[in-house]
Amino acid sequence: MTMRDRRGVGGPPRGTRYRAPSYDPSTGDPYRPGSNFVPEHAVKLLSICEALNVSVAGFLNDLVGLIEVDPETGRPVGWPTTIQLKEAS
Repeated sequence: MTMRDRRGVGGPPRGTRYRAPSYDPSTGDPYRPGSNFVPEHAVKLLSICEALNVSVAGFLNDLVGLIEVDPETGRPVGWPTTIQLKEAS
């Protein structure tokens, strides 16, 4: 049995971690990303949403609204880097 690429036609190119978004915010339409969470993060996320009495989409909207973004880099301000996370563990 041989291994084959299971991403199918139309998927992201091999070596690409994500598909570039084609959403145009100027349309005013809601952005509906498809997301997959590892099971332990899903449990955590659902627990948070239940405690706050909000949907997952509502929680993520609120969370993104609270994050300050560096206009030069596009990265969240104060977000830990991989180096900082390795040093903390």
